[in-house]
Amino acid sequence: MPALVVMILLSALGVLAAPTPARAAAGPEPAACRSAGLAEAKVAASARLEHDDRTHTKITTELSVDVPGDWPLAQDLLLGETSGRYITAMSCLTMNEAGQQRRWRSWRTGSPTVVSKDGRVKVVDRVHSWVNRYREYIDVGPWRVRAGAERWTVTLRPPPALAGARWEKVTVDPGAPGAETATPRPTTGEGVSALVWRPEAPKKPQPAKGRNAPEEKPAQKAAAGTAPSVTVSLRPPWQRSWAAQNDRLVAVGLDRLGRLLWTGAVSALLLVAARRYRHRGGVPTAQQHRTLGNLVAWAPAVVLLDVFIFADDLVVRYAERTGDGYWGDERILLGHCLALAAASVLLGFAKPSGRLWAAAAVLALPPLVVMMWPAEFGLFRPEADPMALATLAIVSCCMLALLLLGCAAAAWRLAVDGGLLPESRRHPGSQRVMRLRWAGPAVGAAVAAIGVSFAVAEERSWRRVSWLSDRTENAYGLGHRNDWYWELTWSVNHAPEWILDYSWLLTCVAALAVLRTWRAPSSLSPFEDAADRLLFLNFYAFGVALIVGYYVSSSLLTVLSIPLSMLALFGVASMAAPRAVLAQPFERSAQPLAAVRGPATRRALLRKSRAYRETHAELRRLDQGLFGDVPPKRKNLERELSDLHDWPTGVGGSSAGPDRLPAKVSVVDATLALGPRDDWWANGTRGARFAVVCGLPAAVLATWAWGVRGEAWQDTLSYLYGLPDLLLNFLTWTATWAAAGFVLGALWRMLPGRRGAAKALPVAVAFALPLGLDFVGIRFAREGSANLPLYMSLMLFVLTVTGIALDLDTFQGERRYWQSRLGLLLSVYQMRYYSLQLAYLIAQIVAMITVWEFLTEPDASPTKELTGVGR
Repeated sequence: MPALVVMILLSALGVLAAPTPARAAAGPEPAACRSAGLAEAKVAASARLEHDDRTHTKITTELSVDVPGDWPLAQDLLLGETSGRYITAMSCLTMNEAGQQRRWRSWRTGSPTVVSKDGRVKVVDRVHSWVNRYREYIDVGPWRVRAGAERWTVTLRPPPALAGARWEKVTVDPGAPGAETATPRPTTGEGVSALVWRPEAPKKPQPAKGRNAPEEKPAQKAAAGTAPSVTVSLRPPWQRSWAAQNDRLVAVGLDRLGRLLWTGAVSALLLVAARRYRHRGGVPTAQQHRTLGNLVAWAPAVVLLDVFIFADDLVVRYAERTGDGYWGDERILLGHCLALAAASVLLGFAKPSGRLWAAAAVLALPPLVVMMWPAEFGLFRPEADPMALATLAIVSCCMLALLLLGCAAAAWRLAVDGGLLPESRRHPGSQRVMRLRWAGPAVGAAVAAIGVSFAVAEERSWRRVSWLSDRTENAYGLGHRNDWYWELTWSVNHAPEWILDYSWLLTCVAALAVLRTWRAPSSLSPFEDAADRLLFLNFYAFGVALIVGYYVSSSLLTVLSIPLSMLALFGVASMAAPRAVLAQPFERSAQPLAAVRGPATRRALLRKSRAYRETHAELRRLDQGLFGDVPPKRKNLERELSDLHDWPTGVGGSSAGPDRLPAKVSVVDATLALGPRDDWWANGTRGARFAVVCGLPAAVLATWAWGVRGEAWQDTLSYLYGLPDLLLNFLTWTATWAAAGFVLGALWRMLPGRRGAAKALPVAVAFALPLGLDFVGIRFAREGSANLPLYMSLMLFVLTVTGIALDLDTFQGERRYWQSRLGLLLSVYQMRYYSLQLAYLIAQIVAMITVWEFLTEPDASPTKELTGVGR
């Protein structure tokens, strides 16, 4: 794979070049902050904790410093942010006096504002963070936060240079229910829960007149308004307290257990469905045998993958709890072992060709070599060197490529065995083969793109935490290299977790392959056969429905989303089935219309539907007086319409003459109820194709709301896999809409309603019911739910447009007789129906915008690595 080799070399060179310290170009920097000149500076500080509408409590701080113009460093604040003098002056006011300033948990929406007015310079620094670590100190601006099990403390830790400045106001808003203790006693309060301190300057004695008047000493000036030692203790809401403890061993174990239960429930249902297929009777074909074998093999494989990708978190937390620590070389060894185990499961399931096995062996060789001789590559040294960085870069790229190759090979096997891919063009009648000459460059390009994104995000993160560091010191370059070293070590542990978080897509392919090959051809819908019903409902649960039950940063309750989603779809569809068009009885035999379905029935109904619409068009022209001298008789036209309701073949052996369609069901209604194809699988595939096209704008909007809107964009840019994850999220939403279109098409014949827009409603309601229950849980957990109404609105919109497209596709054979598809649609819907459909779509769009505007709330977490990714 030449592209992969080039990419690995470029990545290694980039890593080696990145840590080079950038020397400031502004000349020599002052050695100290000249704190004596800040005695007349006016300082105000505030901290506000926001508990509601988010998973983790957000703390927002503001430090305002108005320095006199005679402070030696005042004018340096007006220089550019890359200036060494600016960095020294700003670090004096916001952090310590000099050296390496790093705040790993501090975030800024922008640079501090600097305004010069009336000979003074005012600096306002706004910093925020999230309380998401248990018993760790989080430094945010001049404040330090510590989260305990029951109490949190917020302490003012002003920069040393401002200790003697004039502190005019200090504000702490701990949020509801308020502070438990405060030291010293606050001066006053603001709003509902904010506490305010106003340090009073000592009264100055009246100056004596005359030559013997004592001169005020600088020490006396510095004593005025000295920064108070403010400490506030609070009991946070229990929801935020639990979420802040998500890094404890017990919390991590429960979270991983919830993910494992979700995967285990899906896998168990897949195995039960496979058992039902095997007990159907008859001799399965070779293709059926392969697809069912794939399903049986994939079900436990998914569970193993989950165990491998989450085991390292438990091991690391356990080592930290016992006090033994967990060093870098141990992290690398554990990450390599688990990642190789996950790749082995994928490749062992896929059983690729010999060339792909050889490529996988080449990719696995560097990690194995590093695992056997880590000291030879500098991995045991306390400080990172170029050799260690280059080694980790190459190993990370190889491991990522190996995992991507395993996922691609597994997906290829599932799709080819299930007949989901078209046959080979070069060899008609033969299955397509995954070839290295195509898979290699594709995987190499993907790894290169991910590597570039990783490097950009890592460099951006380093600049964020070290923007006030002295870049002329050797410690800056050393810290830069060490940061790269740890992030590359982190990537080996977390790349499998990030990639395999989307393994549900492979599970969808496995289920579709079995449904295609094992479906009962004569079934009205997948609900008629027990095996089809169970597998179809399971496919809906993990392919369409969103995961619910993720509260206070824990996945323990997410397993409930599987039965809730399955019951919602089955319950809604079953209750609505008696009102379906094909469930209505013939007038004479009382048998349902579905009893005479089949290709011949569809062809007959299509012919009658065309005659029905043409006769109705003649009636409209007759009513409008548009005929010539010899207009047709209305009685004859009405007789033709009545004859079209006759069904020539008796149902159920009836000998009373031709049967008749129900009076309330026209031939057009019956035709649309059958759908565009002859069975439910073909209708489902047509629905999936239409939903992909209709869902592209919806996928863009959902991805934007998830990863770009508001605070989420900072989250995406800070996450080392943020930009590739954004692309994968778009693809997963596209797959979700396609799966929803498949469900709509497969259930088309048992859904109520005469037009596609009406048939979309039951599926949309089934999608919304678990989200409604999840909304109740989110409100109880006091977390944000802004995107849930948007997702429900998007699902209804996509299904509605897909339903209209399926109606149009039903009469696609008449397309050549019309100038446009719109004209055909107007004819099928008889115009007045189309007007209603158009008004319905416009109302949905308006409702989507309105609901989102009114229900938009902050719903971002500090990092995606803490809360998980995906839908």
